[in-house]
Amino acid sequence: MPADITQPERPAAAGPLPPGFQRTVIIASTLFVALLATIDLTIVAVALPYMAGNLNATPDEITWVVTMFAVAQAITIGITGHLSRLLGRKVLVLTAIGGFVLSSVACGLSNDLDMIVAFRFVQGLFAGPLIPVSQAILIDAVEERERTRVLSFWVIGVMGGPAIGPLLGGFLAQNLDWRWNFWVNIPVGALALLLVWAFVRKTPHTRVRTDWIGLAFLALFMASLQIALNEGDTLDWFSSRTIVFLLLLSCVALIIVVARGLLLGPRHIIDLRLFGDFRFTACCLMLGVFGSSFLALLILSPQLFVDGLGWPSSSAGLVIGVYGLGGVVGSLLAGLFSRFASMRVTFFIACVLVSSGWYLFSRLDADTGMGQALLSGVLVEAGIMFIFPLLAARAFANLPPQAHDEGAGLLNLVKTLGFAFGTTAVGTFLYQGHLANWNRYVGNVSSGNPALERYLDALGADLTDGIKMTYVARVLEQQMRLLTITQLAEMLAVGFAALTVFVVFFGSARQTPEPRPINAGPASAARPHPAQP
Repeated sequence: MPADITQPERPAAAGPLPPGFQRTVIIASTLFVALLATIDLTIVAVALPYMAGNLNATPDEITWVVTMFAVAQAITIGITGHLSRLLGRKVLVLTAIGGFVLSSVACGLSNDLDMIVAFRFVQGLFAGPLIPVSQAILIDAVEERERTRVLSFWVIGVMGGPAIGPLLGGFLAQNLDWRWNFWVNIPVGALALLLVWAFVRKTPHTRVRTDWIGLAFLALFMASLQIALNEGDTLDWFSSRTIVFLLLLSCVALIIVVARGLLLGPRHIIDLRLFGDFRFTACCLMLGVFGSSFLALLILSPQLFVDGLGWPSSSAGLVIGVYGLGGVVGSLLAGLFSRFASMRVTFFIACVLVSSGWYLFSRLDADTGMGQALLSGVLVEAGIMFIFPLLAARAFANLPPQAHDEGAGLLNLVKTLGFAFGTTAVGTFLYQGHLANWNRYVGNVSSGNPALERYLDALGADLTDGIKMTYVARVLEQQMRLLTITQLAEMLAVGFAALTVFVVFFGSARQTPEPRPINAGPASAARPHPAQP
């Protein structure tokens, strides 16, 4: 971080806890809180058709249930540090969980589209601080040398939530009612409240002024950007005046946010000076990149297996579920491997694993067996989860304890933006790539094409011309979809192989330096850090 940084008084984070019951329960509580927040990102995805029919909404309108949750969550993730100073960490978590549960109840009781969209926005506001604060609590509870190992369990909750969400949401919507996608948060939230109230340590709140102008422009930036990314494919991107306006608005708002951050420093709604620490910034960006690959796998796998290969949904769900087990194994190995391997070696291995998995994924075809499909996804998830805990831990190596809440908020804000850009890029490529492949390969297919006639004769089908072409159109649609997905997988494989060159930016030492006080000055520079013996 820069040598001369002054910081307003912040709540002092409690020191590390010795191994024992309290620390174990705190670790379990943070995992539980993270899972509660992340699972709601995707739990309603499968239930959207049920909700649209019940709420008299069109397929396009019902997607606002997902969009507004993501917008609100991104806003409060970014200001987690300010909220933690204003309320105190424990009060913030209890307030966020309580508000999340109450808004979940309201979502389940909604009778029209406007009502549920409004309550989903409120639910997202309360969900935002849960992930960064749970991470900060966990980081402060353990010694620095143990962070990677302990964060490997936390990462399982953060990354496992989006994977579990569609499975749980589909089961509840099909067997009970779509409203249970929200009401299931009641018992889970109650248990989380109990655990946090009983075991999470309290930090004092401080009197701070809220930069309302900065908050307004931050909210404007996140809202306009998220809506533009979500609606871009539907409105055909830059051919739409709405999308162009939203993107320009987000750019202007971002410029104002950054300018105010540079001028106001610690008085700004978010402390942008933390990005002056190269290690923190690099870890934030890499978390966004690897997280985008994780979401790409969740998006592409069902489309490939069900639409491209014609597998039944049960088989596709089984394979994707095993992918998750590969991620769990990768996360647990990360904690063990970090004890004797450098950051460079770990990062290189993770890139190779992810690149190899995407390469195998790009080679899947209609004759693919379940074994090859399993290996490709397991390698991708194992590689992602292998590096995720280490990046999440190393980001805080130079940050003092009083900046952990702020740092966790910024880290998760960058990660969230990376997820949004990655998801949009995947969706856009699938749409545009499918159109391009269709125009390229299907343009010469007609009922009078001799090659087509020979293909149909080889099938031994005695079909009329109309039925023949319907059959051919269905086959071509399936093949073009399969081709587009495998092309995207090839691009991801090449991209992660190229990412290995960034190992030069990571230190080779296994141990990270002791954090330096953020209010560094002539007098404080020589004083030991409070956490030091």
